[in-house]
Amino acid sequence: MNNTKYPEFWAAFLNGMSLGTICAAFLFALVGVYLNAALKGLKRDPASTRTPYEWSWKFFLKDTLPRLMLSWSITIIVIFLSLRFFKELTGSGELTMFYAFGVGFGLDEAIARFKPKK
Repeated sequence: MNNTKYPEFWAAFLNGMSLGTICAAFLFALVGVYLNAALKGLKRDPASTRTPYEWSWKFFLKDTLPRLMLSWSITIIVIFLSLRFFKELTGSGELTMFYAFGVGFGLDEAIARFKPKK
């Protein structure tokens, strides 16, 4: 991407970080999200009354897919905002890939804390 056309915009939008750094951090955050989801999937109770014992495309498309699409959208937005406002949130000047991974890994837990209890 050539960001020389509107340099003030890109400097503000990316907070002075290179596009490559943002993309790499985003990738590490997504790895964290995936690892967290995989670890939670291992704890799934197949005998639960809330989910079918065998894999069901009908259940996946009706119940799981809409929730996943909303979750993925929120995840992408939150990861970007966390990376963009890294300096303001942490007071540190250097974005690390460990921070990005931690954002992705801890995002699901953070969202769960804000969800209203049923």
